[in-house]
Amino acid sequence: MKKSQDLSRIKSRNDIPFGALLMGTTGVLIGVVVDSEMTMIIVGILGAFIGGLVGWAGGRVFLLIICFGVLVGAFLGYRTGDQDILIIASGTGGAIAGFIGAQVSLFLNK
Repeated sequence: MKKSQDLSRIKSRNDIPFGALLMGTTGVLIGVVVDSEMTMIIVGILGAFIGGLVGWAGGRVFLLIICFGVLVGAFLGYRTGDQDILIIASGTGGAIAGFIGAQVSLFLNK
């Protein structure tokens, strides 16, 4: 096994807990905003699972770009003063940042 392949495998192992923590925390915070303990548990577990899968695929930069998009969306949604718009704006910001991040990563790989 080449040294570069060995390092990429180690990096991928480190990304799994990072992704699970980031997406699991996001899921729990969605439950806090909705004010439901059951939602906090279910969405937190689903977020941790999906984040672990993205981390396993080596998507640390992708997760950070999505996190930045969620923060920008949450800030803009918070400025409106409506809790429902805050949730929608956060999700939309994360989705748009994810699409942009995927396109930028494809562009940089070529």
